[in-house]
Amino acid sequence: MSDKIEGAPASLNGVKINWDDSDMQSAYANIGTATANREEFFLLFGTHQHWRGTREETDEVTVKLAHRVVMSPFAAKRLALILTQSIKAYEDQFGKIEV
Repeated sequence: MSDKIEGAPASLNGVKINWDDSDMQSAYANIGTATANREEFFLLFGTHQHWRGTREETDEVTVKLAHRVVMSPFAAKRLALILTQSIKAYEDQFGKIEV
């Protein structure tokens, strides 16, 4: 199946991209971080339960990591660019995201 995924670029450097989402799985994350070494970037995604109001009086929060995406520096740079463009489009339509 080759569907247009909303917001995804249709081409990269003049090469048409066909997005095949037939085996795609979705997962929820309310927190993420990134680390890197010389060869790869590691994107770590997970959830924390602080929203449940169960946090005791401490300066520590446990994050349950669920997914790690490993990317080349070039792919990570392209992801950063598309995220920047997507966030700008979102904020233009819905207003500034405060972090």
